[in-house]
Amino acid sequence: MRCMAGAKVKRGGVYNVLHSGHRPPHKAILQEGESFPECRRCGTAVVFEFLEAVNESEEIEHIGYDPDFMDSILRTFAKAG
Repeated sequence: MRCMAGAKVKRGGVYNVLHSGHRPPHKAILQEGESFPECRRCGTAVVFEFLEAVNESEEIEHIGYDPDFMDSILRTFAKAG
């Protein structure tokens, strides 16, 4: 399942994050109900592919800790508050 920035996360878990050429794919955790964030470099061209449900033993960080997505995540929290 491919998801685009701005859409709501319908299934929390580990996603493969595919950027528009500026960095290789990586994994990140997104929680159900969040919005898929825009990348600070490739904007809405970033694509998210669901890989698996969250496993607490995984050493994959939440998308909000990634510098390419921090601004987008913070804007989302500011709108909600």
